Amino acid sequence: MHSGQAERRSAERFAVNVPVAVRATDGSFEPETALTQDLSAKGIFFLMSASPKEGARIEFTVTLPPEVTLTDPMRVNARGRVVRVMAGQSDRQVGVAATIDGYNSFIRLSRSL
Repeated sequence: MHSGQAERRSAERFAVNVPVAVRATDGSFEPETALTQDLSAKGIFFLMSASPKEGARIEFTVTLPPEVTLTDPMRVNARGRVVRVMAGQSDRQVGVAATIDGYNSFIRLSRSL
């Protein structure tokens, strides 16, 4: 964060690298499995090969690890909107920041023994 610039995030953010299945609700890009960089209750940032347009509506499914849920892993299906698209770490990836506008389902997964 730049000095003098207010922090705009209102929810705790977790640096988590897990697969996330992403699809555009309007079919504007092919569904793909991306990789999260961080997430919170209100937003998600991931790297993917497609380059969605800002404002695009998306749905995504991610399995949150115990470090985030503080209990068993949980598979979350949510819907959101792309708010920022930026160059990624390679020519074949873009970084995508999206809001989480609502949750479709939460499925608690039992830990294997």
